[in-house]
Amino acid sequence: MSKEFTLTPPNRGALWSSLALTKTQLAELCGLTTRQISHWTSQGYITASGRTPERYNGDAIDFCVLIKQGLMNGIPLKRSVALARTYIADELTRQPSLAVITPPALLDICEKLRGAEASISSVLQVVEPLVPVAIETEPLQEFADA
Repeated sequence: MSKEFTLTPPNRGALWSSLALTKTQLAELCGLTTRQISHWTSQGYITASGRTPERYNGDAIDFCVLIKQGLMNGIPLKRSVALARTYIADELTRQPSLAVITPPALLDICEKLRGAEASISSVLQVVEPLVPVAIETEPLQEFADA
């Protein structure tokens, strides 16, 4: 007896963000060296997963593939990074709005944001007392102008 069943598409965004690849796995997947991954991470071109240090999620894969495309076409690294960032930003504007995200995924996002917020707050409590008063307002103004 066959029961009526309809498949539901996987939540690719949640899966992509939950990846936790090592530097070696990311390098192998993207056809890069671990040295390139280390350098790009230290320069801030790609970032490790927010929840697991030294691990990379799907966003890092996207950036690595795009940066490599630029390099393979003779574009210098910094320009390749800028092109990758622009491409990703443009792609995000073409994607559906947050209204299409399912409630369980939204709950997961909220929980992750609360965790990030708590971590940032903890770091600020340690760092803020160390910032000299004369310097304290300048970086804040710089971000306000951005």
